[in-house]
Amino acid sequence: MKNEEFVTALLQRIKSLKGMIGILCAAFFLLPSSFFLFCSSFFISCSNPTPEELASLAAKGYYEHLAAGEYDAYLDGVNGAMNAPDDYRNQLRKGAELYMTRVKELHKGISTIEVSSAMTDSSLHCTNVFLLLCFGDSTKEEICVPMVQKDGQFRMR
Repeated sequence: MKNEEFVTALLQRIKSLKGMIGILCAAFFLLPSSFFLFCSSFFISCSNPTPEELASLAAKGYYEHLAAGEYDAYLDGVNGAMNAPDDYRNQLRKGAELYMTRVKELHKGISTIEVSSAMTDSSLHCTNVFLLLCFGDSTKEEICVPMVQKDGQFRMR
């Protein structure tokens, strides 16, 4: 079998395979260097998350609690709110409830929350996470959520 016939037969065989297996086979047989780069970049991306990624996940999670009406879970993410007196925590909870009531009236609530970016400010010892709030009326607003790390967890400042 000539080299061209082999490649043609191989391509026909790969086309018969479905989905990711076919793509991986094609990459392995036809582009070995590209396949190696793909695999190495995949395994490198599985390394430990950066502080920016951890802060972003925490900020997004806290705002998802707020959007779902889980105000106590949202307040657990506010730095210092867990140790605050009950009266002050109740005021913070009432403020979060009023904010969400207003958002529901004006924008039909928050439909999704996306992380835009995050950057650490070493002089202020905080990570600024930029969240994109997508509202029910299709408007969007980008907000900055300053996050501080305390006892190994990121909390909103």
